[in-house]
Amino acid sequence: MAARRTSRRPFAWTEKDFPDDVFQDKRRFGAALQEICRHFVIRSADGAPLTHPTQAQAAGYLNVSESALTRYLRGQHVPPRATALLIFETACRDAGGEQNLPVTREKLLELHAKAEQERCGNCSRHREAERVAQERLRALQENQERLERAAAEDAAELRELRRQATVLKREAQLARTIKPVAQPGSRAGSRKVAMSARAATLLPVPRRRRDRQLSKNERSAARHIALRAEELLHGGRPDSTLALLRHTAEAYTPVELATLITVLRMREQHKLADNLVHIYGRDRTDHDVVQAALLLHEHEAAKDAESLLRTAAAHPGPATSQTRLSG
Repeated sequence: MAARRTSRRPFAWTEKDFPDDVFQDKRRFGAALQEICRHFVIRSADGAPLTHPTQAQAAGYLNVSESALTRYLRGQHVPPRATALLIFETACRDAGGEQNLPVTREKLLELHAKAEQERCGNCSRHREAERVAQERLRALQENQERLERAAAEDAAELRELRRQATVLKREAQLARTIKPVAQPGSRAGSRKVAMSARAATLLPVPRRRRDRQLSKNERSAARHIALRAEELLHGGRPDSTLALLRHTAEAYTPVELATLITVLRMREQHKLADNLVHIYGRDRTDHDVVQAALLLHEHEAAKDAESLLRTAAAHPGPATSQTRLSG
């Protein structure tokens, strides 16, 4: 072990290789530091100079960490100017003067400045790469936000299409359950109004010498009922809707009233249908109320028929007729 220790060259730890990514000026500065450090005179605890001081002892001698000293010597890190001067002045004192060192103070500072500039240039390239990366990230984030907004709009449109499809499916199912009456020569309006008009012509009506379902007047009345239903659905303010209900109850025949109630129930406008039943039962004659109730009952709207009769019983007398006579 002793022979192995004495056969080793003094300051062998200063002979370090430079990594491939270390630039040229850093290599020159690191090589100068390696040569300077070989002139240290490091003593043991009893004051005797060490012929083979270790790197750890040299780091303690300079009051720096051993890992930092390694990075300085390998050119991986450029020490501060004060640290570079400390290393030089320590070696200069131990060597007996600047003339005994391989480089002068000015030369070392020159190498240090070039290494610093090379480091700053490298940092500038890193900063430019970082700036480009940030711009790309912002562009990707903006594109993602646009895609998310477009996806939200598509989802809203899809929900609306599904809602419309549900309504059309419900109306189609109703149309399949009841055979619609042909209406040659009539011009179709909107899809909702046409479906409502076909469904509105299917209530049972009193038998007469001719088929009232096939009369042109009744077909026109059915379309008018569907339009009135649309007006009630989009009445807007409650007072305007109530006025439409009152006018409808006053003007419509029992057949038309029963048909309109059926249309409103089909559209799930139950509150409007309930109000119309109440106003009709309150304001029309007993004969009209009974006939309308019979039609509703035959069309399996027993609850509406019962509500109509109960309302008429609670308000006896043809109020609408009295109003017309007094007017």
